[in-house]
Amino acid sequence: MNRRLARPIRFAAVLLVVLLPGTASAYIGPGAGLALAGSFLALFGAVLSALSMLLLWPIRRLVRVFLHRRPPGRVRFKRVVILGLDGLDHHLTETLMAGGKLPNLAALRARGDFKPLWSTLPPISPVAWATFQTGVNPGKHNIFDFIAPDQ
Repeated sequence: MNRRLARPIRFAAVLLVVLLPGTASAYIGPGAGLALAGSFLALFGAVLSALSMLLLWPIRRLVRVFLHRRPPGRVRFKRVVILGLDGLDHHLTETLMAGGKLPNLAALRARGDFKPLWSTLPPISPVAWATFQTGVNPGKHNIFDFIAPDQ
């Protein structure tokens, strides 16, 4: 194609695209604007959260360094035995020990202590015991169920 003709043809094509269409006959409901605003709000919240995390990280680090607690000098006990029974109801066990139905557990309680174990969410055995043993929540030890994820 001739270079002299290319420029006027492009100009005519742009002019046709701009001037030829008539009135738009499409309907855009109000939900489209709400969806756009919701998406923007989610994106804005994520960016704000990331920025605040980056800005607050040095402060959190300093607080952890300065508030680091040292273990006590003398220990109170030489040995500790923890007896945990999965699915044991604390109130039912208290009732049965008071009624003399569980004399061995009552004897252990008399020599030590008997407290309920607060569970986690979700309150299922592998999650609760992993939390008890590690001292961190499921978000840290990554055990959420009986089933291991596919490797």
